[in-house]
Amino acid sequence: MEEVDWLSNCSTSDDVKCTTLNVIRVLFGSLSFVLSLCMIFTIWLFKKYMFFSQRLILYLGIAALFDSIPYMMGNIDNIIGCKIQGYLMTYFDWTCVMWVCVITANMYRWVKEEVSFESSESLFHLICWFLPALIAGIPFKWQSYGHSGPWCWIKGDHQIDQILRFVIWYGPVLALVFILTGFLIYLRVYTKRQNRAYANFNPDEESAKSSKWKEVRILFMYPIVFIIISIFPLLTRIQMALSTQSSFPLVLLTSMSAPLLGTANTLLFSCSQEMRQQIRPAFIWEEIKHRKHETMSETYHFAEESTGNSTERDSPRDITPYDQ
Repeated sequence: MEEVDWLSNCSTSDDVKCTTLNVIRVLFGSLSFVLSLCMIFTIWLFKKYMFFSQRLILYLGIAALFDSIPYMMGNIDNIIGCKIQGYLMTYFDWTCVMWVCVITANMYRWVKEEVSFESSESLFHLICWFLPALIAGIPFKWQSYGHSGPWCWIKGDHQIDQILRFVIWYGPVLALVFILTGFLIYLRVYTKRQNRAYANFNPDEESAKSSKWKEVRILFMYPIVFIIISIFPLLTRIQMALSTQSSFPLVLLTSMSAPLLGTANTLLFSCSQEMRQQIRPAFIWEEIKHRKHETMSETYHFAEESTGNSTERDSPRDITPYDQ
């Protein structure tokens, strides 16, 4: 008689392994939710959304924020709730993947041509938010969303479920890991060669190219983080395909790494020297007071314009050190 995999019974079992996996996913998902919220708030507070590259990080942060919600939902017994969790997990996982790809593509074009894809921003929103909805809807055709171990995703009961797992997620992610790795290696080698070339001819150009690499260095890490986080789920899937029993250490590492994208993004976002200075409590509090004053000033001027009492000069209380 074939031995039943312990992971397949986790949806109804109180086994300590299953409970541990569920608790880990909820805790790490909650951590990503809170930290993603902090990053989004910081981008808004310091108006970093004025820059296209920072807006891309903002969009990735929003996707990661919502992506953490299915992980926070834990083990769901209700069939409808389980299908919703599976759909949300697939949808927001894909939105995160697509915004990582956009960041990489924009970084590649900026390094190579010194221009960005800002003019295509609306198109990126259409692709990154609507295409994942279509991809995540495919398993509904075969009623494939359901319990998949201690969480809800695409079931593994039938051959079509295994095919959907590979076609919808593991196959594309594996391909993207190799593609993104190739892009990043090429960009790094290209930048180094450019620096050496300009060092021999034009010191000013050398300085400009060196500065360019410093500016993209943090952006460079976002796809690397995605690649690292994707390693354990891929290894777990390979191990499960080769063995009748799932490896608890690998599944545990997958449960820890899968919800961590929001956490990793926030840590990367705070790595720059400028951000380390700005996220100090005193500095944040001063900026909050400034934004509050700014909002009140805008409301005051809007009220004056609405009543026809607006004046040509600014009130002294509208002038702050940030305007000078």
